[in-house]
Amino acid sequence: MTFRDLEAEQGYCSCPDYRTNKLGTCKHLMHAFARFKKGGGSPVAGQDYPFVEIFLDPHRENRIAWFYPHALPAAAAELIAEFFAPDRTLAADKTGDFLAFIEAARELKEILIRPEVLEAVEEFFEARLLAELREKRHPDYALIRADLFPYQKEGIEFALYRKGAIIADEMGLGKTLQAIATAVLKKDLFGFTRTLIVCPASLKDQWQKEIERFSAEKAVVVQGAPEERAALYRESDAYFLICNYEATLRDLPLLQKYAPDFIILDEAQRIKNYETQTAGVVKTIPRKHALVITGTPIENRLVDLYSIVDFLAPKLLSPLWEFSYQHCCFDPRQKNKITGYYNLQSLKERLQPILIRREKKAVIRQLPHITHHDVPVALHPRQIDHHASYANGVAQILRKKFMTPFDLQKLQLLLAKMRMVCDSTFLVEPEEEIHYSPKLDQLRHILLDQLDLKRSPRKIVIFSEWVRMNQLIGRMLRENNLGYVELSGKVPVPKRAALIREFEENSRCRVFLSTEAGGAGLNLQVADTVINFELPWNPAKKNQRIGRIDRLGQQSGHLTVINLIARDSIESRIAEGLLLKQDLFEGVLSPGSTLDNVDFADRGRPQFLEQLEAAVEQFSRPVPPESEAPASAEATVATSDPCAEPVETETPVMQPVAAAVAVEQKASSPYAVAGASPEKLAQVMNQGMAFLSGLMQMATGQALQAEEGAISVDPATGEVTMKFKLPGF
Repeated sequence: MTFRDLEAEQGYCSCPDYRTNKLGTCKHLMHAFARFKKGGGSPVAGQDYPFVEIFLDPHRENRIAWFYPHALPAAAAELIAEFFAPDRTLAADKTGDFLAFIEAARELKEILIRPEVLEAVEEFFEARLLAELREKRHPDYALIRADLFPYQKEGIEFALYRKGAIIADEMGLGKTLQAIATAVLKKDLFGFTRTLIVCPASLKDQWQKEIERFSAEKAVVVQGAPEERAALYRESDAYFLICNYEATLRDLPLLQKYAPDFIILDEAQRIKNYETQTAGVVKTIPRKHALVITGTPIENRLVDLYSIVDFLAPKLLSPLWEFSYQHCCFDPRQKNKITGYYNLQSLKERLQPILIRREKKAVIRQLPHITHHDVPVALHPRQIDHHASYANGVAQILRKKFMTPFDLQKLQLLLAKMRMVCDSTFLVEPEEEIHYSPKLDQLRHILLDQLDLKRSPRKIVIFSEWVRMNQLIGRMLRENNLGYVELSGKVPVPKRAALIREFEENSRCRVFLSTEAGGAGLNLQVADTVINFELPWNPAKKNQRIGRIDRLGQQSGHLTVINLIARDSIESRIAEGLLLKQDLFEGVLSPGSTLDNVDFADRGRPQFLEQLEAAVEQFSRPVPPESEAPASAEATVATSDPCAEPVETETPVMQPVAAAVAVEQKASSPYAVAGASPEKLAQVMNQGMAFLSGLMQMATGQALQAEEGAISVDPATGEVTMKFKLPGF
């Protein structure tokens, strides 16, 4: 540390925070100044500042500048005047000649050049060298075993001649191939000896397969005991090493010791939260060049993009306070609450040096055509009752003036249950013998009748967030002799590749049934149809699902996306709720977008709450008497938190799935589904009445007086009548 001005508490610190915060101070300087003043410290009388300091000025965009509070020594003054402007910063036309200044300054002891200045000069010359290479050296695409589209070559060359880059193409445009080609060509151009690929665990084998398919390079998956992993980092002659994000946490010392030349981050959403340990560790891995590939650099928040860019070019958007000030609208009544975003076109311009994004509509003639079908499905009355009950709970929470963390957690749970019951009553009352799922009936109709899956050769991918819903779908597929494989978070990573092979190679395996575990990164282009059993909240997750089949290598000339949406329910509002997040996504990343503002104050969380309140008012209804209310599951079966469905133990579903009534439910008899006649139902209920009477007599000594046949069922209306006399009357 160096003190420059005791009164203004200005100085220099070598810490990373000082380099990036643009404040001219840091916690170390603040603490040091406070201790110095508290101890009665004062500058030594007559002492001059010890050197002419060449540094990066944080108050002037980290431009190279000089500081000296006294008259410059003659030799230093002559050298400073040759290179620096009157405002004490390096003249714009002198950056390329600054090496001459550095050489001359070595002869003058009174000049001190800070290390970050040397780094900035080195970065300048590296960028100039890369620009010259772009003009003189053209990539040898013969090293790539694929016929590349022009837009792919553009993406490869964009990343090839940069130290850091983001390929943010829309899903299905071949980002993996572009990344592999970039790594292979960097080896040819720069003599790199190792590329590290960091990806989700479920994609490691797929990366290895793609590398071996598209190049002659060797690829090794880092796995095994610590000693085995250490040996791989130390001794492997493979150009590509592949590991998952979790492995970087435990292998960081090895990655620092045996540093790669080039790092590729796949599904970089994993580092979107800059405060997480994973993000911090990944950013500390030494490397010469880096590439991020992701179709969704922004999922919900603009800060997601900030963290990813911080990995590639820490100075481009830093510091966070300035980035927030330039692009985020804050609620003046609540600290750190973002109500919207603005100045998005300026942000897009700032990202141009490192980010390239192409959308399918720009290369549509080279890609299969996609059609989307929304299929509305009427809820069963039982589902409507549950849905209304949960809506009542949501309404009660929303009426509160202040929400506690418990209220927010309960709100999320109730919203999840509203979505779950739209799929099937089994998800909210598994203990009941009869379950209602019009969606399941609609799915059966689509598969067997509309798609004619038993006779056509096509393959289908079906997504549902809920493991138990997939179990019901699997049961329906088995009953109709449709072969399928099922993927969820509980399937071990080593077994997932076998599932994909089974789906690809077995002609009798017609359906790939998956939770969100298969929503990111898997290549399922053998299929031509995606069915979303329910829509996710997040548009990025929906796009990820579709992207599993809409990828390069897709041979079908027509792709179909089918969304099952429960009519007059929370599901019918989800698509509307996705529009705001999609606006944010397109405003920053879509090349043709002119959107510059996304205002949450008008359309954001307040609007979401207003829409939610309006929705639950529409869906809710007066709470029925206890005798008419839906039965509680608490007395018999303890169900898990619906929000934790992806980690639920996958036990077989034993209860039968009843045939559900879809649209003309009012004309249906309640006994058609249950399979019981009115006479049989009355007999069972009378037997239950006798049992309850016996229990009452044991407890009170008085029997519940009821005549034989006290319970009757009207065959026409299904109305149940019960007659009995209370004791003492």
